[in-house]
Amino acid sequence: MKDEIIYHILTLIMNLLGLIPRRVGKFLGDVLGLIWFKIDKRHREITLENISLSLGTKSNAKNRLTKIDELILAKQIFKNIAGMLFELGWAYRLKKEELPKYFTLKGVENLKKAHEKGKGVLLLLAHIGNWELLVASIALTGYKSSAIYRKLDFTPLERLILEMRQKYGTVMIPLRGASKQIDKLLANQEIVGTLIDQGVDWYKGVFVDFFGRPACTNSGVASLVLKTDAPVVPAYIIRDGYINHIMHFEPEITLVRTGDRIKDIEINTQNYTSAVESLIRQHPDQWFWVHNRWKVKNYSLLNHAQHAK
Repeated sequence: MKDEIIYHILTLIMNLLGLIPRRVGKFLGDVLGLIWFKIDKRHREITLENISLSLGTKSNAKNRLTKIDELILAKQIFKNIAGMLFELGWAYRLKKEELPKYFTLKGVENLKKAHEKGKGVLLLLAHIGNWELLVASIALTGYKSSAIYRKLDFTPLERLILEMRQKYGTVMIPLRGASKQIDKLLANQEIVGTLIDQGVDWYKGVFVDFFGRPACTNSGVASLVLKTDAPVVPAYIIRDGYINHIMHFEPEITLVRTGDRIKDIEINTQNYTSAVESLIRQHPDQWFWVHNRWKVKNYSLLNHAQHAK
């Protein structure tokens, strides 16, 4: 009963947010983001460190950002993330027939070409732009789609998020125990989306290069593709102004097979990660830099470096 009440309260809040004009929502999101940046020392420091080591003064980037550039970029990232709340309220009230007004698709021919292979398509997604609106954009392609996600522990919020994500036809698949279900969906020539730009524990992934540093990355995508031969198409959504969104479908990433399974997983995971890095470099202000992507350390490399001294 308590969960039911909380769910209805959350639904009411989302509906009220949806009544706020988009321009006003953008302003409120910017203000909220700057307040968050000011008071949340932990995530502010993580974001600034990530930017500095990847694009800024501590990186090997050709056109490195200055300290001032890093600060401006970090503030923009906080504003973008805070603005998602108001965008979700708006999208919660949006009808499917209204989607073409606000969402533009680019590179759909890449998705179509991959789908014509008859093995389904694995969409390689990232936390760029307002990634919660990916489902709205994918609905415009006309293909039957599913997406892998991590369940939330808070039941009322989990219920609301699922309702929002599945509103336009995308079926959400809990990460735990998803393997067999994904195999069936791909065999049925459906599209399955998965995020690969977040860190995982060392036993769930492999270390690959990401912005010049080793990052433990989920190896499950490469394992799945090696088993199913499903084509992999990178896809991402970015904001276009304060009201429109553009969904991009990039060319398929060619699968590498060397005959060595371990090497194949490492090489393909690196290729997928490099593709995501390329997208982020194009739109650095719209990626989720507040996440401690490099938290898990490759102790084998650290030990090797210590012995080499």
